Amino acid sequence: MKLLFTELKKEKRTGIIAVMLLAGALGAVYAFLNYIVRKDSLLDLPMEPMDALLTQLYGVIMILNLFGIVVSVCMIYSMEFRGNAIKKMYLLPVSVPGMYFCKFLILTALLFVAVAIENLALAVIGITNLESGAFQLELLVLFAGYSFLTSMPTVSFLLLVSSRCENMWIPLGVGVAGFLSGMSLANYPTNILLIHPVVLMLRPAVAMSAVPNSMISVIAIIETLVFLLIGLGMAKKLHYE
Repeated sequence: MKLLFTELKKEKRTGIIAVMLLAGALGAVYAFLNYIVRKDSLLDLPMEPMDALLTQLYGVIMILNLFGIVVSVCMIYSMEFRGNAIKKMYLLPVSVPGMYFCKFLILTALLFVAVAIENLALAVIGITNLESGAFQLELLVLFAGYSFLTSMPTVSFLLLVSSRCENMWIPLGVGVAGFLSGMSLANYPTNILLIHPVVLMLRPAVAMSAVPNSMISVIAIIETLVFLLIGLGMAKKLHYE
């Protein structure tokens, strides 16, 4: 717990808290503005009102979250590499894998807050604009959890990349390349593409239904744990040149 509080103090200085909160706030503002502009066209789509509200607005919200994650992951290890600080950590009575895990927890919590802000905006839109009985709070909560869960493999993977690269442009480039390739592959129905974290993150946006896909949820959990365990394992030994 002490290590977690120490990491939290460090991350306040990196600016990642502000970045993720900004991503959440921008996502909420986008949802309001987009619904105001596209209200009639959204409700005229051949799908249930809740499906239209959640899936059709999530696309850009997901992109904002992705770039928030990419920027945050690049920044979260930049402080550790300054002055070879990360190398000195191995000489101190500090658990480097524990430090890595705390960074993962902080990023997870920040993403959760961002998703909560965005879905609170969607809830307000649904309550105030959908016809009586059309708004389903339970479905919105399920979709919020689903979108959060499918975003976690991207967090886990990019944190792994950032922890192994002193040059922050490398994880930034990996994140941008992941976004571009994910956008081009997201609509392909082949399940093998779900090993791509960003494709997995995009699946709620390209679906025609807001009901979570249990198979995708399981894959997201497995990928998150695999990347996390690899990162923790690699953090045990000094490989920074």
